[in-house]
Amino acid sequence: MGEGKQPLKQEDEEKGRGGIVAVNPRPSKGILSAAVDLLEKVIVYFGHDKSKPYHYLSGLFAPADETPPSRNLPVRGYLPECLNGEFARVGPNPKFAPVAGYHWFDGDGMIHGVHIKDGKATYVSRYVRTSRLKQEEYFGGAKFMKIGDLKGFFGLFMVNLQLLRAKLKISDDSYGVGTANTALIYHHGKLLALQEADKPYVVKVLEDGDLQTLGLLDYDKRLSHSFTAHPKVDPFTDEMFTFGYAHNPPYVTYRVITKDGIMLDPVPITIPESVMMHDFAITENYAIFMDLPLYFRPKVLQK
Repeated sequence: MGEGKQPLKQEDEEKGRGGIVAVNPRPSKGILSAAVDLLEKVIVYFGHDKSKPYHYLSGLFAPADETPPSRNLPVRGYLPECLNGEFARVGPNPKFAPVAGYHWFDGDGMIHGVHIKDGKATYVSRYVRTSRLKQEEYFGGAKFMKIGDLKGFFGLFMVNLQLLRAKLKISDDSYGVGTANTALIYHHGKLLALQEADKPYVVKVLEDGDLQTLGLLDYDKRLSHSFTAHPKVDPFTDEMFTFGYAHNPPYVTYRVITKDGIMLDPVPITIPESVMMHDFAITENYAIFMDLPLYFRPKVLQK
C-alpha cells in the first residue's frame, strides 16, 4: 500500500518550530510499590527459568559505564584539520540488572560519540536520559517489563505487572516507557535518539563533544503516537517521513515533517488488525508500507 508525499500547507508554515518537552516523570515509592515488588518476586520465582544464561549481558554484549569526554585520543596517521564534527552511534546498554528475562533489544539507549576538531579526537558515551531510565534510577533497579520476559503465561503476568504499576501511579507512563536505543537520525538541526514504541528524544552535542539529553520531541504537540526508529529523509527535499503503529485504530499513522521541522497532519492507514511494523520505505513519489504477518493477539496466547 502507498501514500503520496504531502505538500506543505500555508497554515503549517505559521506553526511553532519547537516541541521539545522536558521529561520529569513522577514515580512513587511506598507500601503499594513494595507490595507489587513482592508480587513480582513471587511470579519470577515460580515462573522464570533461572538456568538459562544471559547471553546478551556477557562478553561483547556486557554493559558498559558512561564515559565523560576523553580528550586527545591517540591517532594513528592523522586527522585532517578541515574534518570537524561528531560521529555518533546508539545501542542497548542496561544500567540495571534485569528482574527476570533479558533480550538484546531491552537495554537502555547509550550513545557513543567521537568528536573530531582541529585534528584531535574526543570520545564520550552517555545514556539517553529517558523517562524509563530516570524512574529506574529513582527506584534503584529495573521496574519495567522487558522483551526477554515475553514468554507464555509468564510474559502475560509481566505485562500486567507493568500495567498495574502504572494504574497505581507507582510508575509514570505519561512520557512513554521507551529506551531510545535503536537508531539515530539528524534532521532540522536536531539529533534524535529513537525506539519505535516511543517519541524521539533530542540529544545535544556540546562544544567539547559531550552529549546532553534535552527531552522528548512532540512537534508542538502534533505528535501523539509512537515514532518509528527508522524514519527516512529525502536527500533532495530534506523532508523526513515517518510513521507509528498502535494496538488501537488507526493501527498505522503516516507523518511528514518538512525541511523546516514542521510535522504535517496525520494520515491514518487502514489495515484490519494491529501488527508489528518495524520499518517502511520511500521512493521518489510514494511511501510504501508492507502488509506484515506478525499480529498482536494477546487473547490467542491465553488459549
